[in-house]
Amino acid sequence: MSSKQTQKKPKVSVIMVDGSFREAFHAIDFFGRQNMPREDYELIWVEYFDKVNPEIARRVAAHPNFRIICLGLPDPYHSSYCFNRGILEAKADLIVIPDGDIVVEEDFLARVYQDHQQSERLVEYFHRHNEPEDQHREPVDLEHLRKVCTITNPANHGGCLSVRKKWLLEINGYDQHPIFSTGFHANDKDVYARLNNLGLLVRWSPDVKLFHPWHVTTSAWSPHYAPQTQLIHYRGISQLTRAFRGIDPSTDYDPPARFTEGIEYALSTQLSLSRRALRKIKRACSRLISGGNAAVSSNAKVIGPASTTNAAVNSAQKKAA
Repeated sequence: MSSKQTQKKPKVSVIMVDGSFREAFHAIDFFGRQNMPREDYELIWVEYFDKVNPEIARRVAAHPNFRIICLGLPDPYHSSYCFNRGILEAKADLIVIPDGDIVVEEDFLARVYQDHQQSERLVEYFHRHNEPEDQHREPVDLEHLRKVCTITNPANHGGCLSVRKKWLLEINGYDQHPIFSTGFHANDKDVYARLNNLGLLVRWSPDVKLFHPWHVTTSAWSPHYAPQTQLIHYRGISQLTRAFRGIDPSTDYDPPARFTEGIEYALSTQLSLSRRALRKIKRACSRLISGGNAAVSSNAKVIGPASTTNAAVNSAQKKAA
């Protein structure tokens, strides 16, 4: 009997996505240290463009249960295509979709899997605990993160989602409509709304934590979120469950006509965050942040740590446009 025939089906599929913008790859290492047997889980790294950073490839290659898929798609980056390809490729019945730069404990996947044995209708989210900017430390250290990280957004749906694959297929996956394109997207909140509309058992884990090292775009605001939020609100009050543009294109449909004008305006005015623009944002942010603790504004007033990130991002967005 061939090794392919005897290969064990994993219990959990982890999906992580990128658009050639990530500069920190520690999440791969932390998922590689899980105490769950490696044959019981897989990690799929989905790259939107045509190639990955060599460092990502090196780290993924260190784990036989990890793999990379490159979609080779054009600008602008749209994460929903990555999520949906990962969903289709996932071999396990249970899918875990974490933020691409989080840190987890060694028993994270084992505990998530155990939680889902309670009900196949469970949808479980996990609170992301963020490292404060003024306590940021390199390299990433789990013990340090345990001490300093706190919850700054109690409803961060993009921190990590865990759910049965069949339910993601039932809602036709993440929405590939252009309104959710660019690096500033709320498609995680949209998926939450549609899973909730489906009548599943949605809960936030009371004890399993995610840790998130600080970086310059942590919790950055963007005008792209406004039209997405309006669309998600419409979905909630209309109890819609399926994506407008999803995994199965034969069931695609259009948003109501009254939304069309607003969506077209938003798309015409939003930044097209190509790989080049994303890099420009990060470079501009780095220049604006002095010593990691303060930034100097155009009128030479010192801006403290709490204001540094958003001020840097807003300025950088203008430079990248």
